[in-house]
Amino acid sequence: MPSFGMLFAAILLVFALWWLKEMLGRWRSDLEELRDPQTEWIPRLCLIGLWLVTLVIAIAAFSFIISIVIMAMAGLRALL
Repeated sequence: MPSFGMLFAAILLVFALWWLKEMLGRWRSDLEELRDPQTEWIPRLCLIGLWLVTLVIAIAAFSFIISIVIMAMAGLRALL
């Protein structure tokens, strides 16, 4: 039975996938900015921080998707 917690988790998954789409679209420009010797250290630290947050979001989204797949497979197995 769906609950408010499941709805909240689904909304978080949608936002996580949106975040990943946006960040993966800008990885080349971020890499160029990190390699540029003219870039100051504060923007570099901000970019590194954004990519660390992106890594955490990717791990959480991946684990949530895997748990959904496992629950779906368990449900299909129960039907057999």
